Amino acid sequence: MEGRKLNKHRPFHIYDGHTYFVTGRCYNGIDYFKENSKKEMFRKILKDSIEKFNIKLFSWVLLNNHYHVMFTVQALDEFHSVQFVTPKVNEWNDEMSESEFRYTLQKKKIVEFVRKLHKDTARILNKQNNTQGRKIWYQYFDYCIRNKTDFWKHFNYIIKNPFKHGLVFNLEEAFYYKYSSNPVWLKRFGMDGLNESFTKYLVEEVFVDE
Repeated sequence: MEGRKLNKHRPFHIYDGHTYFVTGRCYNGIDYFKENSKKEMFRKILKDSIEKFNIKLFSWVLLNNHYHVMFTVQALDEFHSVQFVTPKVNEWNDEMSESEFRYTLQKKKIVEFVRKLHKDTARILNKQNNTQGRKIWYQYFDYCIRNKTDFWKHFNYIIKNPFKHGLVFNLEEAFYYKYSSNPVWLKRFGMDGLNESFTKYLVEEVFVDE
């Protein structure tokens, strides 16, 4: 699914590469990941997918029937995945700027990343339940972060998600929610840092298995 169109007049190069917020939802809102064992499986597949496509992860969370991830797609010359095919030279036409061309490549990489994540998790779930071919994922949405304020807005949204969806009883418990990057940021920033919404801290990469 295509995300929002780029605004050419608003630079959004906050870090190396563009930063994206991706949401994936289960078909018909079914809680396919309600069990912790299913969440652990998702975590492993997410880690494998991040490594395969050389993605720099900032934040992630998995709920019972959807997930959010925020990450940076590496720069053009860092695209080395054997599953990612760089467009031919003639795809870069005279009317396309370098930024637009880079964006096109990044969008293709995001598609491959999400495709692997969804395909592998669906295959394992259906194998476990002997329901081969059952549709697990409905769609996904990708959004390109516009600026620093936009980044923190989405970052904090991910932090609060376990509380929003009733998986924990209060916001403080959300900081400890296992199936997310929240415990990583709690360890790095402490409770005070999280309560200040991280605005005084530099953003770092996180790893799924931290």
